[in-house]
Amino acid sequence: MTSFHSPPAFLERYLRDWLEFPVLNALALILGLKEGEAEKVVIKHNEDTTGYKIRDVFCTKETRELRREILEMLSRYAVTRTGKDKLLTLTPSLDREELKRRFDDIRMAMELVQTPGAGVAELREKLKKAVITRLNIPKAPVIAIKTGDKETEQLIRATYGDFVTLELIDSSAKAEELVSGENCVLLVGEQAYDEAGIIPKHVAELSEPCEIYPEFVVRSYIAMEGAIETLIEILEQFNAVKDSILFKDVSIADLKAVMALMREAKAEQRVVSFDEVVLKYEDKIKREAARIMRAGGGADEFMSYLEEVLLEMAGELMLRDDTLLRESAHAGLESGVEYFEFARDRIEGLRRRYMREMGERAYYRLRELAKQMERYHDTVSNGIKKLFYLDCMIAIALFARDFELNIPELVDGGLGVEGAKNLFLKDEERKGGEKVVPVSYSVGKVKLGIFGATPHPIAILTGANSGGKTCLLNTLATSVILAELGLPVPAERAEIPVVPIYLYRRKMIKKTGSFEYSMRALSRLFMRGGGKVVLIDELEALTEPGAMGRIMASILNNLREDTLAVVITHLINEILPYISKRKIRVDGIESEGLDDMGDIVVDRQPIFNHIGSSMPELVIKKLLARAKRAELRAVYEDILTVLTKERGKWA
Repeated sequence: MTSFHSPPAFLERYLRDWLEFPVLNALALILGLKEGEAEKVVIKHNEDTTGYKIRDVFCTKETRELRREILEMLSRYAVTRTGKDKLLTLTPSLDREELKRRFDDIRMAMELVQTPGAGVAELREKLKKAVITRLNIPKAPVIAIKTGDKETEQLIRATYGDFVTLELIDSSAKAEELVSGENCVLLVGEQAYDEAGIIPKHVAELSEPCEIYPEFVVRSYIAMEGAIETLIEILEQFNAVKDSILFKDVSIADLKAVMALMREAKAEQRVVSFDEVVLKYEDKIKREAARIMRAGGGADEFMSYLEEVLLEMAGELMLRDDTLLRESAHAGLESGVEYFEFARDRIEGLRRRYMREMGERAYYRLRELAKQMERYHDTVSNGIKKLFYLDCMIAIALFARDFELNIPELVDGGLGVEGAKNLFLKDEERKGGEKVVPVSYSVGKVKLGIFGATPHPIAILTGANSGGKTCLLNTLATSVILAELGLPVPAERAEIPVVPIYLYRRKMIKKTGSFEYSMRALSRLFMRGGGKVVLIDELEALTEPGAMGRIMASILNNLREDTLAVVITHLINEILPYISKRKIRVDGIESEGLDDMGDIVVDRQPIFNHIGSSMPELVIKKLLARAKRAELRAVYEDILTVLTKERGKWA
């Protein structure tokens, strides 16, 4: 199979459609890939279209993994396979105009979903029938040229590759073999053969798929039949869709014209089986011969009947010349009428001629149908793209409704969310889990006016384990990822910078367990200029706390001025002496203690410019409350004094 790097030229337009719809099974089939690899091809196409690669916007493996997790959740809302694939292959952009265009489309979809009587549920039921079936690749056409015509040979191979069978005529025997076989032959050059199924072609026609491979063209449309039919139904039944800006230039009349052509093409492809016809008439002749013999009829009566049957048979097979049929029938009489069979040598020659004749007839009819279909290519292609785009937009709008997402404001110099809810915890809540508590948070300069959030570009987030620090970090990361995909974010209000994002999850640190590996990963922060968002979750396990504290302080102090960063750590006391308080803020998620089960009771809203209480501090407080002996209480109180000393200094 032809590789993706050099697909035959005739496939270019089909590949473009399959990439933009997208249709992964067609791409996988044509390019010889698995569907997972075909998905990567679509993503590469989307990156080339927008001008932004995923890894250049979502700059760490953890960020890209989170993108995939988000899109998998979103894709469940699409009702078509193509819509799901379109969402899963969505790529980011740092072009604000492009993102605003995506936001505008989503706003319209959100209005549609919220409009009473819009019939969104019924519309989605219709959309479920929008299917692009697996492409059924037809038999390769045979193209014959004279040996030595290198220029024509190279043109054919570059244009059609392995999708055609190229025959080189190097002798009269080879020519005779081709013209007497059962395959229709497209003959390029000046040779002329007055034989059924030999179709002359000029070199200038070789670049036209309708001339060389019309059946492929026709089947590519037939594969889209379900989608076209669904599109027609939706445009006829839903005025809100038909009259929308999205579908205003999609002609229902053109779509119906293509459907009519497809019905003709499918009827044309139902070819009468030659062998079945021969067996049917053999049986018919035998039965009539037996009847004539029982009735005492003579040879003249039988021959008269045979003449009528042969005319009927020639008509059913649409034979241009019935000479071989008659010769085969007369030769079959040599064994007696009661044992009648068509002579197999002659009937085989007739079968080959029949196949060529049928092939030639089908070729000319399919060529005409293919040319007519291609006149409507733009209408069909644009209509189907918009159909699946509609599925995606409604999916996004419903996702936004269920997860309380809103369109963010794109800003410079700040990152902030107000009333934000972690997307994955919200998913658990919707399944019956614990209610998600909204939080507000920002770094840098934003207009949200979150109380106490000073405009430091970098924040260190502290607090006890299970207090919600990682949840907040993931919420910030999710908000940036969604915004740069052109999607609404999980917050009542949000201000998002359009810059690359670097997310370092805690599980990455634990998985690698390598100080050197992690330092190399962090070094990318300093190797690329321009603004960026940096989100880091607990690096302390990499080396001993004192050294790690100084290392983290140095990394944060040296981040560029246009970098926005949030870092989670338990090493705040080791970091504090070394950080620049001009650019770095320390925030804390404060707890109220531990409940009787030992679970943390926490206010998940961070307090700005405040060190959050640690888990050891909470445990000691709980033990102190239960201690009765004065000596033990004194020990616990002394420990608490040490643990809270640095927090008090910062405050």
